[in-house]
Amino acid sequence: AWTRVGVAAMAREDARKVEEEKTNKERREKLEAEVKASMERFEEITKRWDSSHSLKVPQALDDMMTNQRELINSMIAEKEKIIQAFQLELKAKDDQYVKDLKKQAEDIDLIIERMNAQVKNLQKAYREELTKIDQAFESERLELLENHRSEWEGLMGQRSNKEVENLKESEQRVDDFAAQLQHLRVQDAEEYNMVKIKLETDVQVLEQQLQAMRATYQLNSEKLDYNFQVLKKRDEENTITKSQQKRKITRLQDTLNNLKSKFAKQEAHYRDENQQLADVYKRITDQFKELQKKSKHFQATDTKKFIDVWVMNEEEAMELANKVLEEDRIIHTQQLGLDWDVPETAKVMDGEGRPLLAGEPPKQTSTSSLKSARAAVDDIMRAASEAGSGQLEFSRSTMGGEGKGHKFSPVLVKSVLELLCAEADFLVEKKLVHLLTPLEHEERLLMKLDSIFKAIGVETEDDINRLTEYFLVTQEESPEQVNLIHPNEVLKAIRHFVSDSASPNKVTAHKPTVEFDSSAAERDSGNDAGYWNALASVLPHSHELKWDALLEGMQKYHGVLAQRAKLIEETDKLQNQNSELRMLLQQYIGSRGNQDLQIPPTHTIPSEVLRDYAIDS
Repeated sequence: AWTRVGVAAMAREDARKVEEEKTNKERREKLEAEVKASMERFEEITKRWDSSHSLKVPQALDDMMTNQRELINSMIAEKEKIIQAFQLELKAKDDQYVKDLKKQAEDIDLIIERMNAQVKNLQKAYREELTKIDQAFESERLELLENHRSEWEGLMGQRSNKEVENLKESEQRVDDFAAQLQHLRVQDAEEYNMVKIKLETDVQVLEQQLQAMRATYQLNSEKLDYNFQVLKKRDEENTITKSQQKRKITRLQDTLNNLKSKFAKQEAHYRDENQQLADVYKRITDQFKELQKKSKHFQATDTKKFIDVWVMNEEEAMELANKVLEEDRIIHTQQLGLDWDVPETAKVMDGEGRPLLAGEPPKQTSTSSLKSARAAVDDIMRAASEAGSGQLEFSRSTMGGEGKGHKFSPVLVKSVLELLCAEADFLVEKKLVHLLTPLEHEERLLMKLDSIFKAIGVETEDDINRLTEYFLVTQEESPEQVNLIHPNEVLKAIRHFVSDSASPNKVTAHKPTVEFDSSAAERDSGNDAGYWNALASVLPHSHELKWDALLEGMQKYHGVLAQRAKLIEETDKLQNQNSELRMLLQQYIGSRGNQDLQIPPTHTIPSEVLRDYAIDS
């Protein structure tokens, strides 16, 4: 609450400072303008004083003095006006200061009022908590009393039972002791007579010893008198020592009282310090728990960001790797004329060696083919060429199965692709058709299929198999026999294929999706570098050497072509110059002025040249 009041006060103070700075700036500009105007007037007055020396007429001198007085009075009036404005502004500042003091007092009263309210609320809460504690103590006390009462009653019952048993045992022992006492009385009477005789004899002996003891007593009494005097002397010394010890005890008692008071103060201080430390510990514990919660949240956020960046980079790397493999295939098959197979280093494209992301379940081995459409078409064309062209009727025994996703006969797929190329050439750009005219039939077919596949969204071998199903029709007479659809129905089949492919039920196989699980164990990042290095080196080193050799050959071939183009350009220039020279020469020879010469130019030119020019003309 007091923070809001403080913030409001600081905001008012900032606004006041901004207004004060603005006012000071305006006042400074006003003073500078006034000083400048005053200096100009002062210089004007000074110049008139200088020019007054040249006046000789008193009337003119009086007019000049009057004008000077008016100028000086006007300048003084301006100064006084500014002074009055500053005084009014100073008075306004004093009033504002008084208002600020009142506002500050009101803010302080408001803070005190809110603090008192907060203290009352805390007292009320503490009082309620203390009441609950007393109630809990009272309930525990009653419960303990009840338990102790029941335990006491059980113990008292056991005690009464034991007292009855002890009473019976004591009665038995009394009877036993009475019998034993009677036996002892008889035995003691006999012993008494014997002891009496013995004691009488002993008395006589003791009388003799008594006489001897009296003599000894007399000697001892004298010794005791002497010892009494010694002890009396010692008692006086002990009295003095006792008084000294009392004074010492009094002094030590005062010291003990002081130490007790210090101990009480220290105990109170340490009790307060312990309470403060307990409060600090509680606050730090709460902060630590909050920090743990934030740490888990940021850990989950960072892991999700890492997965998103991983998937994005992996998709980009996969796309680049597919482009590299496709270009490598084109280079081998079209430029080098070699057979091309998927290299062993491309196994990483199928997910081999790919580390699992956080929360990602282990991958199941996929049986679907991820081979690109272009590579699949090459394999189909090669397999169909080896098998030879067959009839347009096929039985289901020549197919891999009936459902979608199964593989068809290469001859059947080739027939479907040729039909597609023949009826869907409108999907190929006209410019590309013009460029493909010089190529052979198979190469032209492959290039057209590549363009058509891009237009209808065929990317993998599975897509080709699905497309093939739309181009097949079953015969009613023989369900086991299938034929290609009529060419007029190709457009309809393409539309069905594109609409089914664009439906939300289609599953994309190249975009890995990972759902983050915050409870999953920490992922192992030891294979990350190896996976990315394998993905970056999807092209074998031997293929890179072929690329380098092909690049070097292409560069040399480019140099030859560039030199040939330069020579062709120079040849064209020479032909143009030759044509121009022929035209000039024809004009010169056919000029009418040559007939007036004694030796015309035609007489000096060989007849073969003239015949050539005559033919040209």
